[in-house]
Amino acid sequence: MEDLLQRLTNGNLTEVKVALASVVAALAVYQLVLAAVVYGRLRPAFLGSGPAALTHRASGDAIVVLVVLVGIACLSYGELEDDASIHAVAGWALAAVLVLKIVVVRWWHAAGRLLPYLGTTLFALLALTWATTARPFLF
Repeated sequence: MEDLLQRLTNGNLTEVKVALASVVAALAVYQLVLAAVVYGRLRPAFLGSGPAALTHRASGDAIVVLVVLVGIACLSYGELEDDASIHAVAGWALAAVLVLKIVVVRWWHAAGRLLPYLGTTLFALLALTWATTARPFLF
């Protein structure tokens, strides 16, 4: 699998992983803004809660795809760095919370009251995994 990914990324797997993780981080910030509109914390004149909810769901689906791609890259090409254990724990926790949120949204509607907490936890875990991935490129 590592050879395939190296060929697909022209030998720049780490850089592609960081770029995709950065896109996920930007989309996660966008998700927070959309969630604030959906829950009535922000009320911009140009965006109602209905369209914000649809956009939140669509961009969330895009995030899931990107997180899976980054996760595959991480699992297939493990680069051990100083903070690798923090990155690994945060990544696995991110996967678990993401699956739980998808289950709540799609099938377990009675637990819908947990969605703001799950979303906030997802954002924090995304930020942590992004920071531990991008840190070598930023500093």
